[in-house]
Amino acid sequence: MANSNPQQLNFTRSLIQSVNRNKIPFVYDFPYGEYRAQRNFFDELSRVQSQLIDNGKVRLGTGQEADLTSTGGLLALQIYMETVDSTKEAMIGLSKTGQKNDNKLWTLQ
Repeated sequence: MANSNPQQLNFTRSLIQSVNRNKIPFVYDFPYGEYRAQRNFFDELSRVQSQLIDNGKVRLGTGQEADLTSTGGLLALQIYMETVDSTKEAMIGLSKTGQKNDNKLWTLQ
């Protein structure tokens, strides 16, 4: 049988807390998570639009620069913006699901 004592497995409380803090951040307030998804999307849209107006080239989130005078650049921008939109929709969907589960939890008797 395996020993389940954390001290004997070299898991100190500070190590466990450090591991937990370095995980992916999670939004516990679901409406705020939906707000952040919308805000991130429109911030990115604004950034892309300003670069498009300024010089006709857009630096994508991957670091690649899309020249919008070429077909490839336009296609890259379209795929990038669809990805940004899909990410926003996924975050909103998770937020809505969390809200529904939270409501169910509070209404259980």
